[in-house]
Amino acid sequence: MEDGDGFEDVAASKAAELAASIKRIPGTTVVVSNEVGLGIVPSDALTRKFRDAAGRVNRVVAEAADEVFIVVSGIPLKIK
Repeated sequence: MEDGDGFEDVAASKAAELAASIKRIPGTTVVVSNEVGLGIVPSDALTRKFRDAAGRVNRVVAEAADEVFIVVSGIPLKIK
């Protein structure tokens, strides 16, 4: 991530691979991830890059999912 050379492309490619792999698993698959876009904007570039990449991975996986939930204070809220 610190080098920056093509990191975004690699992250997008790996996210697509992950989403495709999940689709091939028979039965129910549960993916758990932190929501990274609801907090403060990180002050340094590397942390912002991580936050943005994690958000993209979450988006790609959520787009491929049949159902998406966010859990707030232990209460699941269906998004999709």
